[in-house]
Amino acid sequence: MKISWGVGITITIVVFTLISFWFMHFAFSQEVNLVRDDYYEEEIRHQDKMDKIKRTQNLEVPLNIELEKEEIVLNFPSIAKEKNISGTILLYRPADRNLDTSIPIETDSTLTQVIKTNSILPGLWKVQVSWAIDSIKYFSEEILMVE
Repeated sequence: MKISWGVGITITIVVFTLISFWFMHFAFSQEVNLVRDDYYEEEIRHQDKMDKIKRTQNLEVPLNIELEKEEIVLNFPSIAKEKNISGTILLYRPADRNLDTSIPIETDSTLTQVIKTNSILPGLWKVQVSWAIDSIKYFSEEILMVE
């Protein structure tokens, strides 16, 4: 059976149109997660965050964030020994913002806070610590691979 040019071109256009519609349906049905709902407001506060990071880098002993067997250990600097530490720890999951968790800072007498990892999914996590010592604000961030 021979197919004429007209029929061949028509079949090609129909197949191309069907593939295009399928791809558009596929593309629009994918969930798009912004990093944050308040993305633009957060961008405006960026300079304040940069000041906190610079202040943190100027500390003699920085905040130490480590991943041990089944826990994340945060060791705060000794300058906070006699002072009040406050703030939050954000466990930020870049792949799915619905898994983000915010934890208040509650250190023990050695200025250490331990977070158990058995309740979070394995994968890439950013630990973002926004903390203050007597109203002086700091910010630390560490990327961890939880297994």
